[in-house]
Amino acid sequence: MPEKDGIELLKAIREEHPDLPFILFTGAGSEAVASDAIAAGATDYLRKGHGTDRYELLANRIENAVEQYRTNQRATELERIRTLVSSIDQALIRASTLSEIKTRVCEIISDSEPYRFAWIGERDSDTDRIEPQAWAGVEDEYLDTIVVTADDSPTGQGPAGTAVRERRVATSQNIQDDPAFEVWREDALDRGYRSSAGVPLEYNGTLYGVLCVYSSRPFAFGEDEQALLDELGDSISHAMHSIKIRDELRTERTFIDQALDSLADIFYVLDSAGNIQRCNEQFATLAGYTDAQITNLDAVSLFPEDEQDAVAEAIEEALSTGHSTIEVDFLTAEGKRAPHEFTADRLTDQDGNLRGIVGTGRNISERTRRERELQDQKEQLEQFATTVSHDLRNPLNVIQGRLDLIQAEQSSDHLAVIETATDRMERIVEDLLWLAREQQEIGSLEPVAIEAAAEAAWKLASDPADEAELYCDCGADTQPLIKADPDQLRHLLENLFRNTIDHAGLDVTVVVGGIFGDRSGFYIEDDGPGIPDEDRKKVFEAGYSTSESGTGLGLNIVKRVADAHGWDIRATESSIGGTRFEITGLEVVD
Repeated sequence: MPEKDGIELLKAIREEHPDLPFILFTGAGSEAVASDAIAAGATDYLRKGHGTDRYELLANRIENAVEQYRTNQRATELERIRTLVSSIDQALIRASTLSEIKTRVCEIISDSEPYRFAWIGERDSDTDRIEPQAWAGVEDEYLDTIVVTADDSPTGQGPAGTAVRERRVATSQNIQDDPAFEVWREDALDRGYRSSAGVPLEYNGTLYGVLCVYSSRPFAFGEDEQALLDELGDSISHAMHSIKIRDELRTERTFIDQALDSLADIFYVLDSAGNIQRCNEQFATLAGYTDAQITNLDAVSLFPEDEQDAVAEAIEEALSTGHSTIEVDFLTAEGKRAPHEFTADRLTDQDGNLRGIVGTGRNISERTRRERELQDQKEQLEQFATTVSHDLRNPLNVIQGRLDLIQAEQSSDHLAVIETATDRMERIVEDLLWLAREQQEIGSLEPVAIEAAAEAAWKLASDPADEAELYCDCGADTQPLIKADPDQLRHLLENLFRNTIDHAGLDVTVVVGGIFGDRSGFYIEDDGPGIPDEDRKKVFEAGYSTSESGTGLGLNIVKRVADAHGWDIRATESSIGGTRFEITGLEVVD
């Protein structure tokens, strides 16, 4: 070394590489030289000698120095890795949004040697491009100059695209020589990037993006480094998933709260002690409390004193049986009583443990008012029915009595017309009384034989002196039984038979038969003139009649009775040339 001695060389090397192993192997050694060497930072000092044993000793010293250096390097790297992981973990814990996670991760990584730049991107499913979402470090518009994809094109062969496609950590250990990095090489080298890695951010099969890291050193991503990045990828993606789920739950909670607050009804949740745990805006406003004030309030206290025992019993009933319904007055913020119908259902957790009750309350002030109006109308109708019965039937009885006396003394076509008219008036009175008094009220349902009911109704609707005939063909030795209100079924059949006789004539043939299958029921058909297609739906309207002797109410009453039972009725063409009425949807008794 003509320009400098060993000590000077050591000092020059230490300026560039303070930790590089350096052994001073010298022939002109002394204690002073050894002292200077150690002071200048030599790793070891060894004097030359005769024979080969000194070289064996030197080789041993070199191996020890390199091993110690590598051990120290690994320890330093592990400490760096631990510090980086710890910093990112802390950032993930504190982050409250996906954007904050991405930004802080990139900032922490880019500030850690030997990394220079980091960015996180997401795959666009339409274009297959990986679009940057956050970045930090030595960038200088790097991301504006490059295109990265996840397809099989040249722009998809780098670490980012490979990581997305194959869901693994992918690296480019030497950007200078890596052919897969050729499309970005010049821009990367200009910014001091010498190696790169792509890390998929995947959790439970869902890819939340890809983390791209750039190092100032070639071959920076060894096995330990890749394991670190894989671990970081798991932590980052888990944090992203957690925030995504939290945001979705928050959005869903907001939606539910808005939906509940938009209700006109009261919504509430009580704990097992009857204290309010949650309610909608309608509940709190009506009661005159804020959300904070009403939470944990005893629900019973929101009702008038004379209603509180009933409310407490309803709460207990819901807790013990699973459901309760009660009509009580709710005490408003103004101190007024507002009638409500409250429902309650037992609330349990996923393990079946009792949590409390959940329910609604509906203001029934309008319903109560309407019920009073309907009751008043019903009383008026009943009074009307009484008047009709007394003031119309008495004169009719007088007319019919005098008519019988005149017919006993003489005969006249005019008298037959009068008799028909009085009969029609009698039927009109009967129909009006039914509409006014009974309407669609159905009593208890009992097993009824169709044939027996039909024969009984036929005797009331027909005149034995006429030529009209009834045939029953229900298709079974034992008459099928249906569940019906016997009186209302008789009324239905009687009106159908009278309608048939009125429109088809006194010599009509009527058949009653059973309908079996999915829609069980029965039919009544005749051999009369039938009903035109365009009129078959209108025949059930009140006031519709094509017969001078008809009331226009009979088939409307038939329809009302069928509807009240939950049956279907329709008019169609009969198999014997006339009209056929089918009543289906009946419950047949086995």
